[in-house]
Amino acid sequence: MNYKKYLHGSLSDNNDSAKIIAALLAGVAVGAAIGILFAPDSGSETRTQISDKAKDLASTVKDKVQTAKDSLSVKADELKDSANEALGKAKEKYSKATNDASDATEGAI
Repeated sequence: MNYKKYLHGSLSDNNDSAKIIAALLAGVAVGAAIGILFAPDSGSETRTQISDKAKDLASTVKDKVQTAKDSLSVKADELKDSANEALGKAKEKYSKATNDASDATEGAI
């Protein structure tokens, strides 16, 4: 079995990856909340800890989303530059070909 191909196919499917990440984050949040609820602290301390953990998780998710957004922006810019460069080369080749064809037809007349 070709594991690299399988892993590549699994990782390239954005919907499944997003679902897995969301489930993982939800599991971490629920696990942390349950762990805090069963800890031998007072109610106010437990609520404070839950609030702090939720803020930490939200901050972590926000950072990850921003990093992914920045990465996608950079990739989009690179792709756009690459496409513009390829278009410019194609236009140059087309222009050269039409000029060569024009010169050839003028020379034949």
